[in-house]
Amino acid sequence: MIKKFVLASLLASTVLYADMAGGEISIGMYSHSPSGYASYTEPYTGLGLGTSADVEDTLHWDSNENVFLKAYIEHPVPILPNIKLAYTQLSHEGKGEVGDFTWGGINIPTLGTIENNLDISKYDLTLYYELLDNWVEADIGVTLGYIDGNIAVTALTGIGPTSISTTENTDFSFFMPTLYGKARFNIPNTDLSLQFEGDIFSYDDTTYYNYELSARYTFSMGLGIEAGYKAQHLDSSDLIDGLVVDMDFNGPYAAVVWDF
Repeated sequence: MIKKFVLASLLASTVLYADMAGGEISIGMYSHSPSGYASYTEPYTGLGLGTSADVEDTLHWDSNENVFLKAYIEHPVPILPNIKLAYTQLSHEGKGEVGDFTWGGINIPTLGTIENNLDISKYDLTLYYELLDNWVEADIGVTLGYIDGNIAVTALTGIGPTSISTTENTDFSFFMPTLYGKARFNIPNTDLSLQFEGDIFSYDDTTYYNYELSARYTFSMGLGIEAGYKAQHLDSSDLIDGLVVDMDFNGPYAAVVWDF
């Protein structure tokens, strides 16, 4: 009898836990405008410091749209953290005339043309705990992020058959732990909610943060739409030797959400 009671209790607990487990998946489009500067001094070139290139006026980056993905996995076991996985892409390209321009091994003393592009992929693994779970929800945790990026600059100097093309590829990648937090306010008697979510890291010569401010409307079966404002900031002279960046990417976003 005792064994049957224990077995029944375990089965009931399993069913209860299964009912309480859940998660969320979202996919969205992020329209971001760049600002700030970047420079690259290639060691031992003898060309001096790289130009502090404004990403809008010198590199001619303009607004762009990229996709992002997020997935949350939540469970009822108190001592184990919940999990969030995320992927964000950033890309920009530009073309225009420059003068007195140095980027690594590229030097344009008077007038020339450059073509360049930025590609950044950011992967996140977040472990977090729920502090509140009612009409006000609050989470706190730690994110291990990995950033993989490249800035490629191609210079074209001269005219016609005497023109010379030179390309400088600057790759950077690094792991970065950040503090994570999220707060959601579910407006009573409605299907609307307001949310803030963000990460922050600052140590030595690197500062990074990102945040989202959003509003969500949930339809039946947990399906919903979300729209808001998203911002990312990266300020570092320690990505690789010679590369210095102080860049912001800000703009609106929209996403489709399934809360299950």
